[in-house]
Amino acid sequence: MKKLTQVLVVLLVFTTGFLGYKVYDLSNQIEKLDKTESKKEISTIVSEFETDVTRVVQEVNDKVVSVVQHVNKAVTGSGTGVVYEVQDGATYIVTNHHVIEGAQDIVVKLASGEEVVAQLIGSDVYTDLALLKIEGDFGLEAFKIGDSSRVTVGEFVVAMGSPLGVEFSNSSTFGIISGKDRLVPVDLNSDGISDWDMVVMQTDAAINPGNSGGALVNMNGELIGINSLKISSEKIEGMGFSIPINEVLPIVAQLKDHGKVNYPLIGISAIAIDEMAPMYKAQMNIKEGTTGVLVVDVSLGAAAYRAGIQKDDIITSFDGVEVKDFKEFRKELYKKEPKDTVILKVLRGEETLEVEVTLD
Repeated sequence: MKKLTQVLVVLLVFTTGFLGYKVYDLSNQIEKLDKTESKKEISTIVSEFETDVTRVVQEVNDKVVSVVQHVNKAVTGSGTGVVYEVQDGATYIVTNHHVIEGAQDIVVKLASGEEVVAQLIGSDVYTDLALLKIEGDFGLEAFKIGDSSRVTVGEFVVAMGSPLGVEFSNSSTFGIISGKDRLVPVDLNSDGISDWDMVVMQTDAAINPGNSGGALVNMNGELIGINSLKISSEKIEGMGFSIPINEVLPIVAQLKDHGKVNYPLIGISAIAIDEMAPMYKAQMNIKEGTTGVLVVDVSLGAAAYRAGIQKDDIITSFDGVEVKDFKEFRKELYKKEPKDTVILKVLRGEETLEVEVTLD
């Protein structure tokens, strides 16, 4: 009897790690069973155990594809994509921009093993998203789209993709949401300076090279994120990041309609005051403690030019939000749409101005 109780505790601890488990009350059966029957009963329970993870993976497996890029007919890289929409004989697939960047040809390998040449509809370097299209009847269904704003830390998720190439296509890893609304700095032009902050969800579900563009799925089988990157270090384990699906949807809609994302334009080149050499700041008579972005150049006829922004102006806030570097300035700018009107707070010499700018 003592031995059976110990095994039962182990079983219950094991099952609480999953959703969708069944609770079996064996208390009335314990005294009726001898040791042989008890072992048989427990064995039966374990063999009939089925987790929600299994169900989710089976449900979405065909909606995850491998994406292979070719240059001069040679394979130069691979990643993952998700079936976003099936419409009028066309299947639209979302992946990462960095998965297809520089490719001459793109091939999609379906879960069935079939390979299809894909058309690049458009991509966006800032959000690291791209949209592909394949034509034909492949019997595919699009992912159900979840709501990433309702995701909670600790929630179970499955990451699916093709780590290390198509040989390991449609691999699944299981974990939790470790954090929401993380800002990860990204260097877009490889100059060693962060150009952009990606808004991402953090997960400990394993995300490895090749998983990029793959699916982060909740226990309802809904797509809640596009896996994009991980922090790689000997000191760090289990820090992968996924673009929330609510951030993905408007970008993909623009890619589908226009082939690109129509960001608003203001028409300036600028540098953060904090990034300037002390000698240059002294030459410009910029006081100690001043923050913002220094306007280095204004494009003739652009929105800033029409509004009266001048070279050597220091922009300290964008539509009520303080900006300390050009990355923050760009982030606030790209929240707007063309034709929006914004107020810039500008330091010009000793004078502080508020300038109204209608974006292009």
